[in-house]
Amino acid sequence: MSSNQARAESEEAKSTAQASVQRAASSSSRRPVSEGREEFRAIAEDDLERTEFWSENTIRALDELSCTPVECLKCAISLLKETTYQWWNTLIFVVPREKCYMGVFQTGFRKKYINQRFLDQKKKEFLVLKQENMIVFEYEQEFVQLSKYARE
Repeated sequence: MSSNQARAESEEAKSTAQASVQRAASSSSRRPVSEGREEFRAIAEDDLERTEFWSENTIRALDELSCTPVECLKCAISLLKETTYQWWNTLIFVVPREKCYMGVFQTGFRKKYINQRFLDQKKKEFLVLKQENMIVFEYEQEFVQLSKYARE
């Protein structure tokens, strides 16, 4: 296969992957809020990957905005709705508000909404990942996506 043909296939795969991500994001059951951020409701249709995606992207957006730790926490809490907001209110009822910071939020959120079995399964998927019939671009994408679980 020529390098031009391989490059064309790689670009086509990349374009297809981006379109899939956009379709998945647009079919979300959450209502978008300003600047494309999404509220988190913990509804029955949510899967653990979507929950983790919400958490990571919220944190990434707050980092990009250079928010202070207090602002990060306020923004993240503002995106919680219904049962997730009630979860946070229960947490701050038990843990004094002055001891609640973004790290407490992240740890508590992961424990509550992203269970350890899911994380262990993703780590196992990473450890047994094989290229098989994937093109290099697809394999690299899967490798990068799953490699974060090996670091945890």
